[in-house]
Amino acid sequence: MPAVDPLPAPQPEIPAVPAAWAAQGPPLLLDQFLPRCDFAIVHAQVFGVPPEVCLRAARNLDLFRHPAIKVLVDSWALPQRAARRLTGRRDGGDRLPAARFRVDDMTRYGWDLLGENPGEIVLGQISRPWKAASGAAGPAAAPAAFAAYDAPGYAKIALSLRADPRGTTSSILTIETRVALTDAASLRRFRRYWMVIGPFSGLLRRVALRLLDTDLRQPGPAGTA
Repeated sequence: MPAVDPLPAPQPEIPAVPAAWAAQGPPLLLDQFLPRCDFAIVHAQVFGVPPEVCLRAARNLDLFRHPAIKVLVDSWALPQRAARRLTGRRDGGDRLPAARFRVDDMTRYGWDLLGENPGEIVLGQISRPWKAASGAAGPAAAPAAFAAYDAPGYAKIALSLRADPRGTTSSILTIETRVALTDAASLRRFRRYWMVIGPFSGLLRRVALRLLDTDLRQPGPAGTA
């Protein structure tokens, strides 16, 4: 049985950012869907491959290669799957747990594709993650309506995977999560929820970057395509 690297210890996240979020530099696809947020978590790493190779490898990375991540993601998905059955929402989220977990598989776990371009992909969800299964699910995250959605009691969560050039042969991969709460009570609830979940969410991203680094350092399609 192949050896599995131990998980790095969870580190405390610092999620609070000013409400008037303003990204610097070139326009981001993420800004179209969540230009203002209450929380933002960013992880980034430099890889010695062009941006298109980096993003393609990142999208195809199977996080379930690490057994502990499979357990973690499946445990998060249980409430969403139960809620979908109760609400009658049938879009793939009520299937049995998947054998792999890539970015493109996230729609099985309560996420909707908001948009993508050659350098960035953005997924989103409108939910109440602090609630039990029967009340956690929210409406589908329609791209055209996501930014303006403001019904009280929800969190709007957007996840961006972006690869930018660094020099002529390298790239910077950025994993960014933004969260906007639709009212003050939800902000307080989410803050309490994130104190528990935040470190493990950050852990998942750090493991993903470490696995991707391993893949891109090896000869083969991931590093040379």
